Amino acid sequence: MPTDTDQSFHDQAPDPAAWLAAQRHQVRVGWRSLYLAALTDAPLAITQAALLAWLAAGIIHAGSLAWMPAILLLLTLAARSAAAAWRARQAAGIGAELTRAVRETVAEALLRGRGAALTTGDASTALLEQAEAVGRYHAGFAVQRRIASIATLLFLIAAFAVDWVVASIFLITAPLIPVFMVLVGGGAQRASDRQLDSLRFLGGYFLDRVRGALTLRAFNREDAEIAAVDGATDTFRKRTMGVLRIAFLTSAVLELFAALSVALVALYVGLHLLNLVAFGPGPTLTFATGLFLLLLAPEFYQPLRQMAAGYHDRAAARSAAEVLAPLCTGVSPLNQVPVPPTNAATDVTLEDIGYRPPDADAFLFRHCSLSVPAGGCLAIRGDSGTGKSTLLRMVAGLLSASEGRVRHNGEPAPPLALDPGRLAWAGQHPWFVQGTVADNLRQASADASETAMKEVLARCGLDTLPQGLATPLDEYGGGLSGGQGRRLGVARALISGAPLILLDEPTAEQDADSEARLLTALREIKGEHTLIIATHSERCAALADMSLWLGEDADRTATETHHAD
Repeated sequence: MPTDTDQSFHDQAPDPAAWLAAQRHQVRVGWRSLYLAALTDAPLAITQAALLAWLAAGIIHAGSLAWMPAILLLLTLAARSAAAAWRARQAAGIGAELTRAVRETVAEALLRGRGAALTTGDASTALLEQAEAVGRYHAGFAVQRRIASIATLLFLIAAFAVDWVVASIFLITAPLIPVFMVLVGGGAQRASDRQLDSLRFLGGYFLDRVRGALTLRAFNREDAEIAAVDGATDTFRKRTMGVLRIAFLTSAVLELFAALSVALVALYVGLHLLNLVAFGPGPTLTFATGLFLLLLAPEFYQPLRQMAAGYHDRAAARSAAEVLAPLCTGVSPLNQVPVPPTNAATDVTLEDIGYRPPDADAFLFRHCSLSVPAGGCLAIRGDSGTGKSTLLRMVAGLLSASEGRVRHNGEPAPPLALDPGRLAWAGQHPWFVQGTVADNLRQASADASETAMKEVLARCGLDTLPQGLATPLDEYGGGLSGGQGRRLGVARALISGAPLILLDEPTAEQDADSEARLLTALREIKGEHTLIIATHSERCAALADMSLWLGEDADRTATETHHAD
């Protein structure tokens, strides 16, 4: 059954369609330029058809080249080619710019912990394929959908001005294209969703196999895993071909409709010029007007065909928005300072919490119930493997309990993706971004001053770094020792200003002086922030107001608490 947390998540989850439409505002000026460039094609196409008919009629009737329509035709062709080139250039630029903007927003969300529910494969797919699908949609289908309606109206006006029969043919046959597009849209969306699911699975699957290559070799599992990878790849291939099959089938049927409509116009014009039909404009349908209508017919259906051809881009973008909208909503707009979290401490309540690992028969721990008041400090203690880090992840919203629930300020704790600013986390193996110490501190507080960063480094015993804030780091903390890396993780949690701070073995790998400085820094913020610390250290546990023991060490049960002096 869905929990209160699940219901809260769905109530607050953004509408993917609204989020997708809102992304265009990040390239508003360029998108308008693209729209105007695309809009010029319809009047230029009408002008081109009229000039070609005028030129051909002049050559046939006068027997010589009419220079005026010829020159105007060359100018129109040049203008149309320039507009098409400008549209292609703008579309490529807007697609790339919007893709970059979405990727930056996704990267910011992932770095701030919003992607906790995503696997590594999901995260990589979100950054690469899904972000690109959003950019491709706004550079293509979103523009063409608007252009098609305006262009169709312009072509109908031109046709009605010459021959109401041909215009009526246009008017009757034009809806067939969007109607068929909508009919196949559901199948295209489902196929796109299946392909995206397969792609997300493959991303994590391949990465997991690469990481475990040595283990697979040690257990002689290379051939079995190669066969499994082949099977997963073949599934992705079939789903990709399913998407392409629908796209090509749609294009073929739409081309058939357009061809039949053009043939119907050609048949009417030919019969009328041979005086075999009596309805229509009568004698006013001359060779020039008939040729104009014939040239106008394929141009009339071209915007609709282009819109239908890009319909699979819409399906891919909608599928991507299902994942990206919940991930990105709440992240500060690009080039703006994130909204700082509130400074009010958080009270945390565990209500009969239990956790059983997947495929395990026994619970790791059960019946954990206690309440940590706002500004309080809890030490989670126990032997290695009893679930201290697991319980921290549950408090953070990174892991769901098998039974019971976690409450923050009396409310079910929302998934971290919905409210990352409510807590800060420093794990046993802190994550880093490639850059400097300052870059990593600013991941938690983008507007932190240099003075504030130096102060928090000093409080955590990192004021002796040879290059200070400019000390370079790689993704694995290269440039710092293991103990320094942990202290930087704590410093980043402290500078965040989050009301709830979760620390996993913060004093491990520290000498006595470094441990004392860390404990002093934590003691200074105690009361203003709620602290929950998983630790083996007696000195660190002495900082806490209460201790929660996991396991059965020293006859302590999982639910007993000990108040520190």
